[in-house]
Amino acid sequence: MFTVIEAQDKLPASSEVKEYDKIFEKIAERRSGADSIMIDKLENPFIILSSEQNESENNATAQASTYVLEATFDQKAKINGNWYKKNDLIGSYMLIKITRNSVILQNEIEKKELVIRTKDDSNIKIFSK
Repeated sequence: MFTVIEAQDKLPASSEVKEYDKIFEKIAERRSGADSIMIDKLENPFIILSSEQNESENNATAQASTYVLEATFDQKAKINGNWYKKNDLIGSYMLIKITRNSVILQNEIEKKELVIRTKDDSNIKIFSK
């Protein structure tokens, strides 16, 4: 008998059971969402840029295509965050030479040499005769 009394003490009170029943009833109720008419009335939440702004941004990036050499390692070069090897295309340029501190990019019109820049001048050496 001792066990039965202990089990009855651990059972939740009937008022608690009723509260949970109410919660479950609310959860079980059918909820209605937005109908198609309401959805059709909604405005587009995305910002649409005018074509003039897009064209000016594209022209600015096309004119100012700069390349930054960040590192060289094992005949590979990290330019603008991407790794390239000899003869890879970078924009309109081909990577034709990789040295310890620089790379050479070339296209039909011009040749560019990119040099690794450091925050300090530790890789700059001045010699005098």
